[in-house]
Amino acid sequence: LSPREQLRRISERTQQIASRHSHVFLDSVRPALAEEGIVIVTLAELDEAERGKLSTYFHEQVFPVLTPLAVDPAHPFPFVSGLSL
Repeated sequence: LSPREQLRRISERTQQIASRHSHVFLDSVRPALAEEGIVIVTLAELDEAERGKLSTYFHEQVFPVLTPLAVDPAHPFPFVSGLSL
């Protein structure tokens, strides 16, 4: 296959995978989460107090453990073993 044909086939397959991922999430995962009381909302759906709590949680619990990584040919993406981070 030519490079162009390889890229076309890769694009087609990745679009299929992304579509399946979306359908599984919307049809199975999201409803199952909702049954357990976990509802995914947009930021616009939160009131000011909820946005404040979310901002505080992010800055106190999430942001401190984020580590920026440079990913380039000299620094490839780190190996993730056993689906762990």
